[in-house]
Amino acid sequence: MRRLLAALLCAVGLAAPAAAQFSLTECFRAETIRNDRGETLPVRVWRKYDKADLPVPVVVMLHGSGQCGTDNSSQLGAFGTLHHEILTDTDLPPALWALPQCSQLSPWVRTIAFEETYRQPRYPAPALRLVKEWLDDLVKQGIADPERIYIGGYSLGGFGTWDAIQRWPNYFAGALPICGGGSVQEGPVRNAATTSIWVFHGAADGAVPVACSRRLVAALTKAGVTPLYTEFPGAGHEVWGRVFADSAVWRWLFRQRRGEPMANGSGDSDGGGAMDAFLRQLKAYVTPD
Repeated sequence: MRRLLAALLCAVGLAAPAAAQFSLTECFRAETIRNDRGETLPVRVWRKYDKADLPVPVVVMLHGSGQCGTDNSSQLGAFGTLHHEILTDTDLPPALWALPQCSQLSPWVRTIAFEETYRQPRYPAPALRLVKEWLDDLVKQGIADPERIYIGGYSLGGFGTWDAIQRWPNYFAGALPICGGGSVQEGPVRNAATTSIWVFHGAADGAVPVACSRRLVAALTKAGVTPLYTEFPGAGHEVWGRVFADSAVWRWLFRQRRGEPMANGSGDSDGGGAMDAFLRQLKAYVTPD
């Protein structure tokens, strides 16, 4: 028992300095997305790979409305638990992690999908379009693996995540929309069905009604595709920290491949017990007509 305790203490002691040594701002370096029309967008990028690893998976995470700006810094704050996961989970593959920043005048979406009658605008918001164009360029440069491009986001970024997967079918391998919403119209739902999705929402969310996620999960299920859905009982709006800190989420995400059926295995040593629990949750909250 003493040897086991000593080993555990050593493991904890080694992990803590690593997280302290490589801070959030040191890992996510400031860059700028630019296109041929002279449009720009701030982005923080962690190129956690070697040249020999190329092409690599790309994970884009969209921030919420409180982090809008042009300083290329405010968007970092909510991703502290994600930063820790990337540092400490040695099972995660080499990848490019991106945290772009939109402004209040040019957010991720043109309109917010609060109501069931919401219809997706014909054109994407300029900020989201710039992210998509940047991803296309990364693929052309041989940096991004087109079969492993992932997107996620919380609050405003959750709406942006839904807009992206409903707008560009067969592009993203996996998506993590957190306390967001989108269109339940047939076309956008059919488009989203081409992406593996794990949806998250707090049951007591006072900012974005949980119905926004519930109806999308129900619409996808009715369309013949069952996404994963985690609803946190009694939780409010800010559930993203819990999502980012869950290694099962990231291991699930990296198992997804574009155009392939959703891989449900979490990669955890419990044999998928946690994932089974989430699937049981799904039956409680999805009631397709």
